[in-house]
Parts: sequence; C-alpha cells; structure tokens
Amino acid sequence: MRRARRKEGPPRRHTCPVGSFVDRLPPVRTFRELRRDFDRLVLVLAAGDLVANFGFALVFPFLTIYLVQGLGATAAEAGLVTALYSVCSIASGAVGGWLADRFGRRRVMIVSVASTGVVIALMGRAGDLTTIALLTVVLGIVDPPFVPAARAAVSDVVREDRRPRAYGLLSVANAVGWIAGPAIGAGLSGFGYDVLFLVAGILIGSFAIVGFAWLPETLGRTPLVDAGGGTTAAAVGPDRPATIVGLDAAVPHAEPRGSRSATAVTASEAPGNVGRRARAFAAFLAIAMAAQGAIFLWVSVLPVHASGDLGVATGTWGLLFSLNGILIVVFQLRISTAVEGRPKVFVMAGGMLCYATAMAVVAAAQDPAWAIPAIATAVVVITCGEMLFYPMEAAFVSDVSAVDRRGRNQGFLLAAAGVGTALGPPIGGYVLDNAPGPALWAGAAVIFLACAGALGLLGRATRSLPSVEGA
Repeated sequence: MRRARRKEGPPRRHTCPVGSFVDRLPPVRTFRELRRDFDRLVLVLAAGDLVANFGFALVFPFLTIYLVQGLGATAAEAGLVTALYSVCSIASGAVGGWLADRFGRRRVMIVSVASTGVVIALMGRAGDLTTIALLTVVLGIVDPPFVPAARAAVSDVVREDRRPRAYGLLSVANAVGWIAGPAIGAGLSGFGYDVLFLVAGILIGSFAIVGFAWLPETLGRTPLVDAGGGTTAAAVGPDRPATIVGLDAAVPHAEPRGSRSATAVTASEAPGNVGRRARAFAAFLAIAMAAQGAIFLWVSVLPVHASGDLGVATGTWGLLFSLNGILIVVFQLRISTAVEGRPKVFVMAGGMLCYATAMAVVAAAQDPAWAIPAIATAVVVITCGEMLFYPMEAAFVSDVSAVDRRGRNQGFLLAAAGVGTALGPPIGGYVLDNAPGPALWAGAAVIFLACAGALGLLGRATRSLPSVEGA
C-alpha cells in the first residue's frame, strides 16, 4: 500500500539573522523609507549637498587664518573680505531664483556649483589680498543661486505634506559635511593652503558632474500622489490643466496664457487668494529676516561672549558647536517625520520659542562656574529650534508659491536671510560692547518671542488659504 503523499505547504523562507538585524538598523530603515517616499532627485541633491558642504567646510573655517597668516591681512581686513560674500549673496540669491524659474533648475545648479569649484580652487593660488577679495565677490555671485534652484527642484517633485522631511534630509547632509570638513581641513592645511583650496574646489566641482549625469530638469513638473501613497511628478501643460487643491476638493483651472512650461495657477485662482498669498509671503519674509538676524548671533557673537566674559576656552566652544551638527544628523529626520502634516507656521513658531528659551538660558548664565553646562543646554535647545524652523521655512515658501515662482520666491527668502545675517552680528557686537552680556541675550529672546507671535498670527491668517498644487 502506498503511503499518502503529505501535502506540502508553501516553501519556508530561510531568513538570515544577520540580514534581518541589518534591515532593522535605523540608518538602513531610514534609507529605504527615503527611496520609497522621494524622487531620486532628492537623494541626489542630498548626496551632492554632503560632498559640496564638506568641500566648503574644508576651507571656510580657515579662511581668515589664511588671510592673516598667509597674505598678511589685518583682522579687520579679513572680516571685511569674508563679509563681501554675504553682501553679494543678497542679490545673487534672488537673481538665481529668477534664473531657475526662467531657464531651469538643472542648468542653474550645474553652472553654479561648477563655477564655485573653480573659484574656490583659484582662491588658493591668490597671491595678494586684492585678488582674493575679488574672488570672494565672484564667489558671492556664483555660489548662492544653487540654493533657490535646489529648493525649487525639491518642491517640483515632492508633495506638500512631505516637503519638510525632504528639506530636513538636505539639512542632515549639510550637517554631515560641516562635521567632517573642519577636522580633515585642519590636517590638509599642513600641506599648504593651495592644496587645501584645490582639494575643496575639486570636491565641490565634482557635484557638477553628478548633476549633469543624474539630475533631471524639474521645471514644469508638479508632484502627484499615486495610488500607493507615493509621489510622482508630472508636467503641467495645455493637455493637463493646473489645479488648486483646497480643503475639500481639487478644482481644475486652465493654464494661464503665455506660459513656456508650468505656470502660475494663481492666474485663475479664486478672487482674493492671490493677494492673500502675496501678503502672507511678504509678511513671512519680514519675520524670517528678523529671526535670521537673531539666530546668527549664536554663531557670531556668542563665542565672543563665552570666551571673553564667561571664560570658556576656544577648544571647548568648538566641541559645543559641533554638538549642533551631531544632533541634526541624529534627530532631524525623526523630527521632520513627527511634524509631517502639521501646520508649518505653528511648527516654526515652536522653533522660535526654542530659540527664545535658549537665549534666556544664556542671559541667566553669568557665573563662569555654570557657563559650560548652561551653554551646552542652550546649544541643545537652539538645535531643536533649528530642526523645527529651517525645513519648515523652505517648505512654507514652496507651499505659498505659484508653480512658476518657486525659484524666485526661494531666492527672495535667501536674500532676506542674507540681510538678517549681515545686520545681526554688527548690531549684536555693538550691544555687547556697550551693555552687559545679559542685555543682548535677553533682547534676542524678546525678538524670538515676537517672531513666534507673528508666526502665530500668520498661521491664523493663512489657515483657510488653499494650497497651490498640481494634480
């Protein structure tokens, strides 16, 4: 008698314990989520940001040292040369955004980063202060346009609710570059500043090759939500009308006349919304300028106060400063994911409250015995504010911008931040020279509280404003 053949179930899967463990590691899991949720462009931009910012971090911490020790400049002359970059970036950032809307994101990014790499390499060969000052002016013209073009490209392919995480990823890449760059730059400087600048220029310029090979043109694309909840990007054109996505339904609108590719949906938007959107953007620029001026105090003036008034050693301050980048690398994506879908303006207001709290801590810490733990606490709280504010800042501007104004509005944001950065340090330094330290930091806390209140009012004013999105 034959034995009955046993029914065989589905084949068993032999899982590798090591592979399963690796799959559960947070970096691996995060990378797979990013590949699933975002267009490849976002990942390419993040990788390019990491390499390019690493190149910048190789040289910029040592630029004033090079000017003073290598070219014989005074400290005041060195400060003036470095300020030239910020002054030039105010106009070039805005122009770069317009160019990205007119000629395409890809062209602007590639030309900007390639030119930047060449200028950085030439700075190492400069034999006198005048030459390097002229090169710094050129750098301030060719480098900033990359930022609005990249931000606009992200908003072209990432849907509205996921933009904070996409911009957060770029912040992480930026932080990684600035954590590793100074340490390696210190070692390379031993071979001569010409070698240091040449290596930095090659690294920055290499992103132009990456962009030429893997960055697509996104001008005229708009993010769509596919059936699986992911994001794709499609062009807006005559056969595919733009839409305004409101709170209840998406209402189609015909594309405005005279467009070269995707154009502003605001041309056929409901009466009054165009003006409300423009007023919201203008109000936000004023808030961002004031906030950036106060934010930059902790980078430019706090080291002077910490070392001169509180006795914190320069090396200790460097370690405290690096804590900022480490926290961003570890927590930025988690925080951006946690606040996804929440009102961006109110999240930014929370970031301003974090900054205000940190400034209050610094104002209260006037005993040198408590200076280091107090400043360490302030840096942690400042970093929390930074992780809440900066990704949401770029995402909010994308949300209120018409499709054909994404680049120039990001450029205006960069220009407003540049004005704040240019005004904040000299005003803060003057206050620190003529008043006790607590007065400056208490004043900065008040500014942040005012920005938080203004953002709260802006959030109420824009709560019923429909978002501009392609569908």
